[in-house]
Amino acid sequence: MKRKVSSLLVLLACVILGASAWGGTSDVPRILLVGDSWPGFMQLFRNFEFSFNDYPALAGIGQRGSQTTEVGIRAREFNTPKYLDRVRQELLAYPTIDVVHLSLGGNDFVYDSNWTPSLPPDQLASFMDGVNANTEAVIDYILSIRPNIRVAVCGYDFGNHQMGSGATIQQSNAVWAQFEYSRLERFGRGHKARTVYVHNLGLMQYYYGIPLATPPIAPGTVPFPGGVGQDYAPFPGGNPSYNSPLEALMDQDMHLTMLGYDLLAHRCIDEFYGTWLAYPAVLEILPLSTAPLTPQEQFRVTFSKPVTGVDATDFTVSGAKAASVVKVDGSGSVYTVTVSLGGDTGPMKLQVLDDNTIVDASLTPLGGPGAGNGGFSHNGPLTFTDPSLAGADDFDGAMRSLDDTFTPVDWMLGGQRFSPDACDANSGTISVSPPSIVGNNMLDGCELGLIYACLHNPSLNLGASGGVTHAAVQEAWQHNITRMQSDLGGPGGRITRSIPGLDTLLAGYMTLGNPQSTIVPALLMAAISVVIALPPGVTIPDVGNYMPLGGYFGPDGDADGDGATNRQEYDYFMPQGGRDLYLMAALDPMVKPGTQISGRSTGGAFNQGSVLTLVVPGTVNLSGGFQWRKDGQPLQNNTGLFGTRWRELHITRLGRDDGGVYDCVYDNGQQVFGPLFISVNPMPAVSSAGLVALGLAAAAFGARRLRRR
Repeated sequence: MKRKVSSLLVLLACVILGASAWGGTSDVPRILLVGDSWPGFMQLFRNFEFSFNDYPALAGIGQRGSQTTEVGIRAREFNTPKYLDRVRQELLAYPTIDVVHLSLGGNDFVYDSNWTPSLPPDQLASFMDGVNANTEAVIDYILSIRPNIRVAVCGYDFGNHQMGSGATIQQSNAVWAQFEYSRLERFGRGHKARTVYVHNLGLMQYYYGIPLATPPIAPGTVPFPGGVGQDYAPFPGGNPSYNSPLEALMDQDMHLTMLGYDLLAHRCIDEFYGTWLAYPAVLEILPLSTAPLTPQEQFRVTFSKPVTGVDATDFTVSGAKAASVVKVDGSGSVYTVTVSLGGDTGPMKLQVLDDNTIVDASLTPLGGPGAGNGGFSHNGPLTFTDPSLAGADDFDGAMRSLDDTFTPVDWMLGGQRFSPDACDANSGTISVSPPSIVGNNMLDGCELGLIYACLHNPSLNLGASGGVTHAAVQEAWQHNITRMQSDLGGPGGRITRSIPGLDTLLAGYMTLGNPQSTIVPALLMAAISVVIALPPGVTIPDVGNYMPLGGYFGPDGDADGDGATNRQEYDYFMPQGGRDLYLMAALDPMVKPGTQISGRSTGGAFNQGSVLTLVVPGTVNLSGGFQWRKDGQPLQNNTGLFGTRWRELHITRLGRDDGGVYDCVYDNGQQVFGPLFISVNPMPAVSSAGLVALGLAAAAFGARRLRRR
């Protein structure tokens, strides 16, 4: 649903308080969030994943929803192939998901109903029926994908939104309750198979009280909204003479705070999800056989909890007419199923059947009550909700995670993307109206990639040319990432646990060190503090507590000390060879933009100690990459060798070991320049008598210089 406050500030709040990848160790996806901004913000805040930790049996269950929610969307808009296909793709990609949390229709009702107190009742009923019909079409599509899926239609709460010109709070809340009751009667009370309704009207009033009442109404004193166990009585809960308390709303309109959505998640878990997710379920069928032609194949079958009653009759095999289950070994939650191919060739596909003979310790059957709702046919490794980052300096992974997170709110940033090949948020400006982030025309993946390249090259030492060293970057980075994690509430805090990668990205901006980049973390946190109270232990980062390396990084820095700024190298080399060429050039003082091509294109004999430059001649494809080799082995830059991945190879001081056969592979590996035969003449041998003569000559020369003064 829409907002009153700036969409960008709400988005920034989401970035800090709940975007991106879950940090748990077993984030098996079991729940998919679908619909408008209410599930969208619950995905951004990761409310279910954190709430599941309050239920020991559910800890570690993961949620998805970044691809299947969109702020501001209507039910009629979602009921189209574009959005339905997104749901299908997520359910196919994550076959362990068996609960769909759906919130749709609020935007239709608030913004399209044209409701006023004078609207004829039949027109209102007709409009509600149309909204519910679109919602039901979405539900039917979801249920058709797999028989083990259950859908919960999550009701809204009273907000603080004016419904209809001239309407009182009581009238607005009454018509809102009428809309919610129509959803209850259509989707709840068993009226629709595998579908339930969650009643939330008055939920925030119950937990926060009603401070604006005279006298104020204390928390826990208004009626709690009736649930399925009470046949939804009372309906609505709370006190419909008042709106939801402002303390529960992050935008003073319709959207809950992070804590408010936590409370909503607990409500859903207590009503239905806790029971559903406690049913035993299959999480993975993993083929174990590796040989292409074997008489038997084995599969590892993993359940969500220990089960019994697992035998050969619980499986079926496809892929060969004569295939059959030979035996089943194992216990608890992991079993090994051996399949005979019956003389046929693989691969086979194993499917778990559900005839209610597989049960948990409480005798609850697979998938819960009812046969056929616990079957599982996907063969392959378990897919977790979020890929883990490769390390604290995985800038690309952090940006990919944010890019996925922001899918529901793409339009709020005017098309700004956060993938490594598109993100340009650093060193620019953040505009609130219209919402946008304007970068510096350098991809953040390249700017931060320069830091990454330095961190992962322990031998890097460009100090001789005034450039960066691995040691300096390592020291600054360790300090900055540790400090950023502290500012974000600590490694175990909500932000760093729910957004692995945000600390990486912000610490990267601090390390870049130019004034425009170091202000980004502070600006983000300051903007969020306007919208919502920062979690305990979270502070606005102060650049004075960090170690910026602006002399080496950022647009105006010069990482290799060659006199060309990083921006100059970026502007010259990026169009020619992309990120890889830019990073190579930015860390090689012998590779500069706009320099004249010079050096030898032939072999020869050279004196020891001299300088030698070899060059690939003529017009060549600069974007195709270069790799110089000596005696067939690829060369790497070191203190005396530069340009090993450029068209010019520089040897600053020839040694006796530098002789050999040189060539260069270039143009995407399609061309080879060379071979060039290089020999190094040894320095002339000098006898002891010669050394004495040289010493006398040097002394005489020095004496003459003294006399001339």
